[in-house]
Amino acid sequence: MSSHVIDLTAERREVQFPHGIPVKLTDHHEVVFPAELPAAALDPILSDELDLVGLLADVINSSDGDAGIKEVVNALFRRPSLPRKFLEAIRETYAILLEDQHQEFLNAKPSVPDYVRLTTGLARVYGVELGKLFRSADSSESDSQTSKPTSPATTESTPDASGFVPDNPDSSDSAG
Repeated sequence: MSSHVIDLTAERREVQFPHGIPVKLTDHHEVVFPAELPAAALDPILSDELDLVGLLADVINSSDGDAGIKEVVNALFRRPSLPRKFLEAIRETYAILLEDQHQEFLNAKPSVPDYVRLTTGLARVYGVELGKLFRSADSSESDSQTSKPTSPATTESTPDASGFVPDNPDSSDSAG
């Protein structure tokens, strides 16, 4: 009998959301997102044409790693087509995620704040943080003599199941 380091057949998010992730868009529109985030859904956002990694590199390089609003705005002005391309990438991502439900989603006429709230909520459920995709592995470490850990290296309170999101029945009852 062989032992596997990684077992992709082990329990997945389908256990928590066996029929997908239901999202109430309006009183008359509901869609169901896939229980697991398809890798292809990130392709539009990480495309070479959009070049978000290049944007982040420009911002960091122009500010010696201490980026503020000014550096972000300046980087955006150097890429005047970026906001339009970014919005298109978000739309493509939702088309990939929703497949045959995409028209139902568009019929709800989502606003920019709707996209932001939905993307934030889905990222939490999927356990994806786009910031971690761009951050270097050692960015949170410090060699400073004055730095001290704020907690022990291990805790007993960390849950075993990664990506767990507690049920919140009020989360879909936001104003709207």
